[in-house]
Amino acid sequence: MTRLTTLFKHRFFQLCVLILAVAALLWLGLRESSPKYRYDLATIEPFKQWYQINWHNQAVGRASVELLEQDDQFTVIEDDFMEGRVQGRRFQFRYVRELYFSNQTPYELLGGRLYSEEPQLQVETSFTNDEELTVTEKRNGKSYHKTLPTVDYHLSDYFMLSNLIERSVPSPTETFDVKNLNTRNFEVETSHYQVLKPKPNRPYIALQQQHPNNEISWLRLSKEGQPKLHAFTNGMEYVASSRQVTLSPEMQSDLYLNSGVAVDKPLGAANNIQSLTLGLQNGRLDWFEHHPAVTVNDGQQTIQLNSGSRYKASSKDIASIGKVADKRLNPIARELALEAVTESNNDWQKVETLVSFVYDYLNYQPVPAGFNIDDILDNKIGDCTEYTQLLIEMLSAAQIPAREVNGLVYLGDHEKRFGGHVWVEVLVDGHWIAVDPTWNLTQVTSTHIPVAINLGGADFSKTNDRFAFRVEEIHYKGETVDETKRL
Repeated sequence: MTRLTTLFKHRFFQLCVLILAVAALLWLGLRESSPKYRYDLATIEPFKQWYQINWHNQAVGRASVELLEQDDQFTVIEDDFMEGRVQGRRFQFRYVRELYFSNQTPYELLGGRLYSEEPQLQVETSFTNDEELTVTEKRNGKSYHKTLPTVDYHLSDYFMLSNLIERSVPSPTETFDVKNLNTRNFEVETSHYQVLKPKPNRPYIALQQQHPNNEISWLRLSKEGQPKLHAFTNGMEYVASSRQVTLSPEMQSDLYLNSGVAVDKPLGAANNIQSLTLGLQNGRLDWFEHHPAVTVNDGQQTIQLNSGSRYKASSKDIASIGKVADKRLNPIARELALEAVTESNNDWQKVETLVSFVYDYLNYQPVPAGFNIDDILDNKIGDCTEYTQLLIEMLSAAQIPAREVNGLVYLGDHEKRFGGHVWVEVLVDGHWIAVDPTWNLTQVTSTHIPVAINLGGADFSKTNDRFAFRVEEIHYKGETVDETKRL
């Protein structure tokens, strides 16, 4: 009897072991078959994704996004490098953004480091996000400090888009919002996404992104949430790559000229043109419907421009501007402006004086857009953007309302193209009058084509070959009607 009991116990033990083994195998099988998500923060692994940066169909740089886990934090590193020739000069740019997050739920933002290196400008910023957000910035060796409210931003916000795509393939009717951290002002902003209608046999998901400033861009992601392409309206593209790309800057054409808008015939000297009528060979006429100085003919698909841009300001414009405050103006710019206009008898004389002053004060040189007023005054160089910034600052010191205008300007018969340009509109005697400090003009030419006011740049098309002008008619100064050149 004792032997039978022992045998039964032995068999029972073997059965229990077998049941446990089967259960373990079933559990492991279920575990293996359950979905694994690349962007699940509880199991996320370090990675590095490379991109090729294209601008108007030319390779101009490389970029990467890297996730590291070190000690008690996650680190996201975005690193962009670009190189190219702009108006005959070779430029290199590098932008690095490091964000530090806790590696414990809720994975909150701890701080970060920002670094940018451009011609004539080096900026390094570090910030800590604790009970308050403290920022230290060094611009060309000068230190600046400020304190801001704490930022409510998490690693889940950073990977939200990829997470949404990876966990459920969205339908063409789906829309959603995603938080972004703006490290210029350290505010959390929201971008709006719309899933685009799929094309047959398309192995990716296409999205349209509306940025907080209403700019539009387009993305392609794999159905696993991995980025493939990010394209912007200004012609910039980030294309995913399996490795670090190699650049050949000497093979590039001039990036500024390449992004311009071609015209089919030479125009002659811009200063001699009284009025100009252009038709569209390619492009959209509605780009030019937002500025009073441009006469749009929808039926003939043309735009007409005249020498000198002057039009009556609306009562809303005048009411919204009021008296120009100067308490935040750069003290050096303010002093220079007030000294320059000492002998001016009226507002228009002040404008003429300050346009001429800025033209003489700065030396023209293509520079990056990162310059602020301090940098402009320190370096005394710049292109149209810097000339415009400095003039608006000095006009404000002289109590003259002014605003930036973005558009196109003719680059001359040797190029037969219009290039991107910015200039200034001043409010004098109830009228907006356009002036151009880059060329020392208090009356802009007919080849200044305004597109937008007070925007960070005018967008024309995703590629330069989709926009072109056709010359319809030119009226030169001093000619009779019979001498008008009809093309």
